[in-house]
Amino acid sequence: MRDSGVSLRYEKLKQEMKKQNFDVVIAISPENVLYFSETYIQTQKSIRDRLAIAVLPLEQDPAMIACVIEEPTVENECWIKDRRYYFEFKESPIQFLVDVLTERGLLNKRIGIEMDYLSAAYYRELMQRLPNVKIESCLHTFNVVRSIKEEREIEILQHAALVTRDAYTEAISEVGVGSLETDFSKRIAKKMIDGGCTSIEFLVMGTGDRSILVHGLPADLPMVNHTHGRIDFGGLFDHYNSDVARTFIIGEPNAKHVDVFDRMMEVYVAAVEACQLGAPANSVYFTAKAMSEKMGLPFNRVHSGHGLGLSVHEYPMLAPGNETPLEENMVMCVEHAVHVDGFRYHIEDLVRITPHGPVVLSAPEGFHPTYQIIK
Repeated sequence: MRDSGVSLRYEKLKQEMKKQNFDVVIAISPENVLYFSETYIQTQKSIRDRLAIAVLPLEQDPAMIACVIEEPTVENECWIKDRRYYFEFKESPIQFLVDVLTERGLLNKRIGIEMDYLSAAYYRELMQRLPNVKIESCLHTFNVVRSIKEEREIEILQHAALVTRDAYTEAISEVGVGSLETDFSKRIAKKMIDGGCTSIEFLVMGTGDRSILVHGLPADLPMVNHTHGRIDFGGLFDHYNSDVARTFIIGEPNAKHVDVFDRMMEVYVAAVEACQLGAPANSVYFTAKAMSEKMGLPFNRVHSGHGLGLSVHEYPMLAPGNETPLEENMVMCVEHAVHVDGFRYHIEDLVRITPHGPVVLSAPEGFHPTYQIIK
């Protein structure tokens, strides 16, 4: 979403800054630097001390600070005109940040920075260079702006969800009872890559007794007849994440597993239907909790879903303490999982908030959650 003048996202950010009384906010995480400066610097993720910084004042011009090795990328992509480059191991990015704040006359203003991402070492350096300046967290400011997705973002997220879902659906028809978990997972990963995924971010799987492992990795173990399995997986598509979870039956269906899954689906459908415009985010959680009790299932969830975008877990979290009203074009992963007798059952889909009710983006042909069978 590059333009020749002022970033539209920056204008949205300024409105939120006014509400929260910030004179300047400073983005340093890969996600927020990408979102607001519109440049992707891959080494921000792999080399944490190679900071890239977007300084975003309410009134003055913004500035972009990056390692000199990233200059070609920034010059090619970034809409911000004031671009500054530090020599790694020789110059400090924090000094460059202090220079920008000083030049813009912001040292006595309300300054926000991503406290959840800034390392302790860099924070200490910042406090040493600006001992009399108060720095506050601006995480909520960024979260609010990013929570309402643009149409292009929604298109990417839906494409990512469908490719991810279809990779699972296609792979499940290519394996059988006795196939290895790793064979199944590799087929899924390959199909995601073939569908445009640039990176498999996570793929957790367990069958039989291993289904209880919330973040267990696929093992070189055969998938045993008359059991079940669950998978939670996702990848990056044009910098945006997918996140899908499914439960599957292996061979001859076990009546006990099928019964638990069917009751869990009643809970899940109710949770999805609770995603209504204007409803508090925690209503999804409490709906799932009440429906679980009605279905005779245990409920031990810490949340019932989360926003999805440049990060896997974005605002809003569908957690018990979050009363944030759901707004149009919020896009969230609604998920439910249950542990029964040492087994885990899990499902997760992508949902868009609209004035006409929730739309399941990962099931545009119709939302009919069910399990699939490995034969």
